Amino acid sequence: MNRIWELLAKKFSHEISDHERLELEELLKAYQHDFEQSELLQAAYDLKAVSPEDDGALERSEMRLRRMLVETAVEAEPETEATPAEEMRKPSHIRRFSRYYIAGLVNVAAIALIFVWPLVFSEGPLYNKINTERGAKTTVHLPDGSVVTLNSGSRLSYNKDFGVKNRDIKLEGEAYFDVVKNANMPMLVSAGNVEVKVLGTTFNVKAYPEDSVVEASLFTGAIQLMSEKDPERVILLRPREKVTISRQQDIIAAPVAARGETVSLKQMLFNRADSSFDETAWMQNKLVFKAVRFRDVANELQRKFNTDIQFNDAKFQDIRITGTFAEENIQEIIQALQETIPFQYTISGHKIYISQ
Repeated sequence: MNRIWELLAKKFSHEISDHERLELEELLKAYQHDFEQSELLQAAYDLKAVSPEDDGALERSEMRLRRMLVETAVEAEPETEATPAEEMRKPSHIRRFSRYYIAGLVNVAAIALIFVWPLVFSEGPLYNKINTERGAKTTVHLPDGSVVTLNSGSRLSYNKDFGVKNRDIKLEGEAYFDVVKNANMPMLVSAGNVEVKVLGTTFNVKAYPEDSVVEASLFTGAIQLMSEKDPERVILLRPREKVTISRQQDIIAAPVAARGETVSLKQMLFNRADSSFDETAWMQNKLVFKAVRFRDVANELQRKFNTDIQFNDAKFQDIRITGTFAEENIQEIIQALQETIPFQYTISGHKIYISQ
């Protein structure tokens, strides 16, 4: 438990590393039922549990917890140095990590309220949320044994009953799923405006809110896909099939009637040279574009290289781009695109401006 307090303190003081951040997440999950014994929750014994979605109630509970901690804190003057005997009477975790705690005990408790209290006491559908920053990837091991690899700029969430009462997941962005088979409890992945039903399989879903298309690609097993705009239509994918749903009319795609959407179903191409598919090239740090709009290419580059690309001339946004990039940096990719598209660009800090 002392390690949890140490990591919470480091998180508050902005001294926590990425490795320690992951360690803290695992410890909070492992020890969530032991927090009733901690000094923090003893001080907050009379607090009413709130849903993390209720921002106002959470803020009020945080203020009540702050007052409780102030009332129960050691009443020594800040400038008065504690005697050795008084120091030994302090709780061990405060004594060991006083460098972090003495100056900010109330703030650390507020962090614990936000991250720990909902895990333990709320009766609502609490969610574990995993975010992947731009330029990074994250591997998530789900409670049922399934494994998800998140691409950069993606978010994954699942509720506290995952693997017990359901296997529901919300995805924003792109992820590769390796799902443990459970015929009695299919996995349901909500991504953008589609829902994917899975029994046990490997597949890739790409549903970034800023992109013009949503994609689902199947490698093994079987999945069913339904769209919010046409929930009665069920698309069944077989291995090596890919479905693309455009958020606007797309003359390239082979359309299937679907109420304001353009849906295309096609076979994926297997690259014998490196035994891979274009749809999972991102897992090998590659970028593969096949007749992709320039604005969607720009979105991909922004996520991978943690930069911002702005079009000063909108006419370039819908130009189609085909190409493969592996080791190139962002400037080299932009220069390669210039060989086929007559645009100019300027770089200012982390921003790239595309113009005539």
